[in-house]
Amino acid sequence: MADEVKSCLPAHGPILRQVHRSNIPGSVLHPRVWGRYFRVILHLWKATLIQALEYRASFALSILANGLDFGFGLLQYFLFFSVADKIAGWEMPHMLAFYGIFMSVFSLHFIFLYPNLADMSQLVSTGQLDLVLVKPFPAQLILSFKRLSFEEFGSFAAAQILLFSVWWTGGLTVTSSRLMMFVIAMTVSFALVYSLFLTLLALTISLEKMNDSADLMWSIFGLCRYPVDVFPRSIKRLFMSLIPIAFVTTVPARILTGIERPETVAAGVLLALLFLAFSRFCWRRALIGYSSAGG
Repeated sequence: MADEVKSCLPAHGPILRQVHRSNIPGSVLHPRVWGRYFRVILHLWKATLIQALEYRASFALSILANGLDFGFGLLQYFLFFSVADKIAGWEMPHMLAFYGIFMSVFSLHFIFLYPNLADMSQLVSTGQLDLVLVKPFPAQLILSFKRLSFEEFGSFAAAQILLFSVWWTGGLTVTSSRLMMFVIAMTVSFALVYSLFLTLLALTISLEKMNDSADLMWSIFGLCRYPVDVFPRSIKRLFMSLIPIAFVTTVPARILTGIERPETVAAGVLLALLFLAFSRFCWRRALIGYSSAGG
């Protein structure tokens, strides 16, 4: 397959990018165009689900295992609070809300982004990326969302149950203004996660042999498992600016607990826009420098 691609595609990245652009409809912003794109993505997700259901017992056990993993992660918080009333100023209901938000963001990342990042290195090394780039479909969209990992739905459902139970028992007081700020903060969180994902996609294309980009993203998520308040002040400032992992989980959780200022959310919006612009720049540069399967 790679040899066939080499014979029909130009060997230079800029020419390949021009071929790809010429195949995309000119009215790319038209709602009907995006409707067609969305239907294609839905068909790809359906195919992924059918493939996952070929072994239904294994599929069900995977969802159950991820739900149990959520429970084991929750257990450590109960162990922490068995010997302390607060951890870095966080009371137990607030820490449980934090864990629910962390697992929501983490599971959504694993459902939508992780499998596509894990596949990227193989697409580059086998030449299959060339076939994607010449299709009349935005490459960034299809490479970002062509596959789903359904196993993490167990963790996501458990996280929503936890958040609801903390609110139901009075651990959280949700007002309309607080809810609006929370929605904005979660949008910032997802934007930052996607910008990291897109940057790693671009690096995988540029470096060609970068096989551990998905594991790198997994490791970065490990830093988001606890509030940034548990880190020293210098590290906390770093996580609020140059490496803004605080805006992935800590800031949304602090909004729900009523201890975050609107100015911080505004700063998060600005950082998200900057990181999205940077990741988009890296993506475009990677496509320009990509020389197809021929090297």
